[in-house]
Amino acid sequence: MAIKEALAGIVGAENVTDDAETLKRYSRDGSFVQPRLPGCVVYPGNTEEIQGVVRYANERKIAVTPRSSGVSFHGATIPGQGGILLDLKRMNKIIEVDARNKKVKVEPGVTWAQVQAELAKQGLMVCNPLLPHPEKSVLTSALEREPILITKSEYSEVFQTGEMVLASGDLFWTGTAIAKGMKGQNFPDALIPSTRLFLGAQGTLGIITWANLKAEYLPAMDKLFFIPFERAEDVAEPVYRIQRRMLGNECFVLNSFNLAAILAGDWPGEFNALREALPPYTVIQCLSGLHRLPGEKIEYEEEALMEVAAELHFEPQRTVGGVPGLEGRILKMLRQPWAGEGYWKLRYRGGCHDVFFHTTLDRVAGFTAAMEEVAARYGYPTRDIGVYLQPLERARACFCQFGFHADPEDAAEVERVRKLYLEASRQVISLGGLFTTPYGPWADMVYSRAAAYTTVMKVVKDALDPNHILNPGKLCF
Repeated sequence: MAIKEALAGIVGAENVTDDAETLKRYSRDGSFVQPRLPGCVVYPGNTEEIQGVVRYANERKIAVTPRSSGVSFHGATIPGQGGILLDLKRMNKIIEVDARNKKVKVEPGVTWAQVQAELAKQGLMVCNPLLPHPEKSVLTSALEREPILITKSEYSEVFQTGEMVLASGDLFWTGTAIAKGMKGQNFPDALIPSTRLFLGAQGTLGIITWANLKAEYLPAMDKLFFIPFERAEDVAEPVYRIQRRMLGNECFVLNSFNLAAILAGDWPGEFNALREALPPYTVIQCLSGLHRLPGEKIEYEEEALMEVAAELHFEPQRTVGGVPGLEGRILKMLRQPWAGEGYWKLRYRGGCHDVFFHTTLDRVAGFTAAMEEVAARYGYPTRDIGVYLQPLERARACFCQFGFHADPEDAAEVERVRKLYLEASRQVISLGGLFTTPYGPWADMVYSRAAAYTTVMKVVKDALDPNHILNPGKLCF
């Protein structure tokens, strides 16, 4: 029996395709990872269908690449060895919203646009990264450990517990969900297999069918401050001091390029005007209060913020660059996916290639100088680099993202930025930057330097997926 007919018997003929145009669409994404056609695309509608597909593939040693997001930018879902592309978009139910315990149970196809709109009805949100794509799976963001805007340590892990299909087709539960009587609970660790084993694994160890994600109450009141700086090296100490005082919720840093790309309505006219008017770097600090005395909470936090400002001689402002109504515009976006025309990262040239990693704030200036030096060598304008800095766990660490832009229709420009991207990535790792999700070419850079870790991960892979069918070629497998 042909593969397509066998899979149709599991999920229905209407949910299997080998149409050439469809295969081409799934063969590539917005990254520099080499395109590869899948043999077919399957759209399961429930856990049992996923199990059936995986069992069939495991018996015949056919590669299975799971995909839950409508968009992909880093090559994680390109089927490196062809086979079956398992698109989970039909599994898009918000199974349960538990406001009392601040959690939401979702299937893998639930998007950021879906989850934030539904939770807002109950005064809740999932703490989100910076303006995620509305079609991105909220579960994918959690599994990829995308940094969230709120710097509080207790919000650093969004993924709590979940159910997954292993390569054998058997079900497995993470955290306390592993005990059937505790399946609805959302504690990730209790001396039993941790959810952390599967974070960043890109579907190489199992396919998540549902997950409990941490939710939080929407603030009753917010007050935004914008703190302008001329140089990257001036940002670290003010942010350290603010975070040591445990002030506010969201706190992040954008350079003028990224902030202009987010704010611009008329394109490119307003974008060009904004990036000339905005300061080189802006710390965006949100003070928030929940439902008990929110005004008083913001008042004392503002007083503490001003004390830090006086000590270090910087000035928190209500706007920057003379932008009218800036607080309202940012607050409208802060806890939502991107809602503007064209995704903000792609507005400048149509394609964006991010080099992102973890370091500490006091080292950001050195990385910034290195990125600018590499860009200059390749003739890329340094003023066209988008910079986003996200303090993590009260600034214990820092997520750094440098965006390089290229027109996908201009082959020469794409090739120049590809070489720049690779050289910038090598420079980052040589300076000690930590790639926590080693996509594409980063995998070789990371695992060639971590022999012991790679050996352990291969043992885990062999135990959970002995035939190596799940997203082969990713990570160190």
